[in-house]
Amino acid sequence: MSAELLFSFLLFFQVQIESIKESGFYKMLLEKYPELSENIENERELKEIFDFSGLNFDDLAQFSVTVEASDAINNASKEGRSPKIGSEIDFFLSAKVKGELDSKKMFSFILKKIEEEKGEEFSEKVEKTINKNADSSSIIIPSDLLGKTVSETDLIFSISQDGNYSNIHVGLPEKMKSALEVDANSSLACVNAMAKDRQITLAVSVDPAVWERPEFNSQKQNPLFAGLANSVKGIREFGFSVSFREESLGLEICVNCKDTQSALGLWTVAQGGLGMAQLAMAQDGGQTPAILSRIKTQAAEKNVFIRVDILESDLEELERMQIIPEQDEISASKDPLIGQEAPEIQTVFLDGTEFKLADHNGKVVVLDFWATWCGPCVRALPVLMNKMSQFEKDEVILIAVNQGESRKVISQFLKKKKLQKLNVVLDRQQNIGSNYKVQGIPKTIIIDQEGIIRHVEVGFSEKTGGRIKGKITKLLAQ
Repeated sequence: MSAELLFSFLLFFQVQIESIKESGFYKMLLEKYPELSENIENERELKEIFDFSGLNFDDLAQFSVTVEASDAINNASKEGRSPKIGSEIDFFLSAKVKGELDSKKMFSFILKKIEEEKGEEFSEKVEKTINKNADSSSIIIPSDLLGKTVSETDLIFSISQDGNYSNIHVGLPEKMKSALEVDANSSLACVNAMAKDRQITLAVSVDPAVWERPEFNSQKQNPLFAGLANSVKGIREFGFSVSFREESLGLEICVNCKDTQSALGLWTVAQGGLGMAQLAMAQDGGQTPAILSRIKTQAAEKNVFIRVDILESDLEELERMQIIPEQDEISASKDPLIGQEAPEIQTVFLDGTEFKLADHNGKVVVLDFWATWCGPCVRALPVLMNKMSQFEKDEVILIAVNQGESRKVISQFLKKKKLQKLNVVLDRQQNIGSNYKVQGIPKTIIIDQEGIIRHVEVGFSEKTGGRIKGKITKLLAQ
């Protein structure tokens, strides 16, 4: 939705991190997809915070944010600027962490950052705003620090203790109390109506004025469109939730309407759309995903629900469906990279040693662009390794160019898949991928002994390995 369509709204987002980690389905995901376990504390942006606080990602138990925006956000958009905190947008952020936080240590960190940016005098001024009592400690972040274009009001940063947990709150001082009440018991109907066992919640209210825009009042002469538009106009809230259970992942969409009639009309539309999707899949000649038959819709008072449980078998089926149709010879031969000199590559292997493409002149170099989360990539790697092992090492080399992932994620993946012998180089910023026009993975590129690109393979199929082996054999015979 464009910014011009945003009027007044209330948004609520919450993640129950600790609860997610306790579920059997989450543990299965970590085992099946080790990339999910990448520790955020290793990221440069947060490392400093974790270092001074003594926290790490595993300490985070809950995170939530509430945002209220007035229709002034529309004017801000027209003026080409962000809405101002206080007058146009209010927010409240909270986090719950295990253990007891040292407020003195955290405030010292904040003051140090302020001094670096604004000077010692400004830092001393902020230090005087520190307030401590038996239950909590707080510090005022002045609007002067944030900038007049960003905020028209000060913000309060507070730390409080709650049993074995510490609470961190950031928001407008005068709104802190009311924000805490919204955080504890949201007034959004969708939040109250969705499954109680959810660990991820997103809900947003919809200003009725949105539906009065011209685009929602056109084509009234079309009865089908008019009926759909009337149903949509009844929407007042959207909600989305995820529930991590022992053996499944529950997804739920909740749409709250102005009345039961609007809800019934919207439910009819949802039911019809689901039926059409099932029919289309059946007529396509392919196998209809099992998950499609388990999607359920329900109208209950003013709410419309769409629910489905995702099973481990659904993930496996999804991976199988990710196989990109095999590339025909004609389209492959027309790839603009073919015949071009291969762009130089200078990066590092997984173990940190240097890799230069130029060092391998005289060999056929096979570049395979991949990632651990890509199902077709995962299936392609052992096939390519097998085919490349049939050539002499001084004639052909396979280089797996990982797209954007950390050493930790890649190492865990290779160990689990028993692919430790794979030559993996890093492309964290995906600059190499950009130079080789990688728009989707897997993408396999064959470079001849003189450094010229001779073949480009996009996707993976049963014939991919044999086709690549054949291309290399021809190059070696020349």
